Amino acid sequence: MTSTLKTFLICLAACFAAGCAGNLRKSPPAEVYDFGLPVQRVAESGRWSNVALEVKASYWLDSSGIDYRLLYESSLKLRSYATSRWAGAPALLLSQRLRQQLGLVSAGVQTACLLRFELHEFSQLFDTPQHSRGILQGSASVFASGHRLVAERQFAIEQPAPSADARGGVSALVSASEQLGQQLTVWLRDLEKRGTLESCRSTVAESQ
Repeated sequence: MTSTLKTFLICLAACFAAGCAGNLRKSPPAEVYDFGLPVQRVAESGRWSNVALEVKASYWLDSSGIDYRLLYESSLKLRSYATSRWAGAPALLLSQRLRQQLGLVSAGVQTACLLRFELHEFSQLFDTPQHSRGILQGSASVFASGHRLVAERQFAIEQPAPSADARGGVSALVSASEQLGQQLTVWLRDLEKRGTLESCRSTVAESQ
């Protein structure tokens, strides 16, 4: 074996060793967050069981990334935490939470009405490096049979983050999601009082 070949093999072995060491130093697995345990229902049982829920999101929210904006640098730049993520896309998690709170069924089930919520913003906003808040923005629409629009409303909810990191942002956004459920409940009840949701009431709820 020539000295040149020996040198090459030694270098090759060193490269493999360095690669193995690099693999051992890989960053730890990402922290995965969801919305926690099921929450208490804010609407009466069966009240809107004849209403289906559909949550849609802008395409840039169709991922598991936990997004944030550094407003003190640029409000136009959307960033995502590298070592933290949602257990699923925000629209899926939000849909599950709203169904728990309002007692609605999933979209696709045959019902008299459809409540559609379009999620426009779901991120952590940093006003300074030490202070941030979670913001949830979107629009809600109620459709009766035949896809007839009967009501719509814009929502913008903010909650302070307890810490300036991914954990704090998650806490604020989950809290904002629960606030959305409560505000939707108040809105739907108000629409009922006006007679707007007359065709959406469950016959079970009416008989109680």
